[in-house]
Amino acid sequence: MATATPFGESALAVLRISGSLCETIVGEALGVPYPTPRHAHLSIYTDLLGNTLDEIIFLYFSKGKSYTGEVSIEISTHGNPLITKKILDDLVARGCRLAEPGEFTRRAFLSGRIDMTQAESVAALIRAKSDRALIAAQRQLRGALGEKIVQIQSDLVGLRARLEAYVDFPEEDLPTENQSQSIEFFNNIIEKIKYLRRNASYGRILNSGIKCLIVGRANAGKSTLFNWFCGEDRAIVSDTPGTTRDYLSCRTEIAAFEVEIIDTAGIRKGESSIEKIGMEKTLSLAETADYFIYVLDSALPYHPHEHTALFKFLNSQNSVLLQNKSDLPDSTEKPDFLSDCQRILTSLQSQKGFDEFLELFSKILNSSAPPCNDDNVVINSRHDTCLQVSENSLEEARSRLQQGSIELSLHDICRALDSLGEIVGMTDNETMLDKLFQNFCIGK
Repeated sequence: MATATPFGESALAVLRISGSLCETIVGEALGVPYPTPRHAHLSIYTDLLGNTLDEIIFLYFSKGKSYTGEVSIEISTHGNPLITKKILDDLVARGCRLAEPGEFTRRAFLSGRIDMTQAESVAALIRAKSDRALIAAQRQLRGALGEKIVQIQSDLVGLRARLEAYVDFPEEDLPTENQSQSIEFFNNIIEKIKYLRRNASYGRILNSGIKCLIVGRANAGKSTLFNWFCGEDRAIVSDTPGTTRDYLSCRTEIAAFEVEIIDTAGIRKGESSIEKIGMEKTLSLAETADYFIYVLDSALPYHPHEHTALFKFLNSQNSVLLQNKSDLPDSTEKPDFLSDCQRILTSLQSQKGFDEFLELFSKILNSSAPPCNDDNVVINSRHDTCLQVSENSLEEARSRLQQGSIELSLHDICRALDSLGEIVGMTDNETMLDKLFQNFCIGK
């Protein structure tokens, strides 16, 4: 049992109970010995001492028809923490125990209601911070990834069965044409695995968000842009160069992605020791950044080779150049500066050109997303690790088969199948299950 809603005052609180005691609780505590499955029942919760604890609404789920696969009850009470505590205490007195993190989803997996990828998608759905992350989690919850893994496993089992037939009859040599067919079969399966792995970086972006650095020379307008993204004056804006000496960050949504915008220290010559530390931090952040917005003061001259330490991170796919202060009389276009990057003329003070910049930046972010179709599923780092092991094992199996060693090839095929099984949870790995579900919410 567990509360499925956060602790605190609210309109309602929901308690979930799963297991063999549900039948007794429905009859004795809720006073409805024969409830209609999946129908809302208005009732009174009565404790073991005969005290009325609350007027509640509950849903009863019969075995095989609930989230966990077991007989389950969901009780909706008034959202007073005292009422919730009293009901939980009474349930403990009746023989229930508090659920561990993710135990309901774990039971759903163990009962065969969902596979491991769907179990992971439950946590991803709860933690999603953007529309794209929600869509990806919902697709995985429907079993999109699991179906593809099971299909690959099925193909691989068929290949293994065909090769094992030759091991069972060692007096017969494997014909050349059949070996060629098996090699081609290996190639097709490996290509399917590589196709799934292509979206691993996209999965990381959905889980962690996009990291975007605002970079450029000191006093170019970076903090003004940062404050616009934040919707408030988070960064100090001043005509004095070097005002920003450490980085600031805020999170926002752009093009249905969660984006962490980071305002960094400006790069300039003649800096103080403190500013130098800030600039070193900027270069450190650049190593892990996904995208960059370079703010250039178009009213000042520049040296073609300034900021070379930073430029190695910027390219046409991950950067936008804002030629800021374009409304000043001394402003000039600088086509040779970061010539490969897409650029927009702006005046951040008056927000001139900002809509065009946002449209361009959204387009760049969208280019990182795979096409939205049934062939594209999003995988996380655990899936990618398992797929990589499978891919390496199959490449080794293919090589051994080409060398004429069917037995060793079969050993590598079994290792690939085990790794694929870890993705959907078809292998018995209790440690892996403990690690996976410990990060779930209590009550889920």
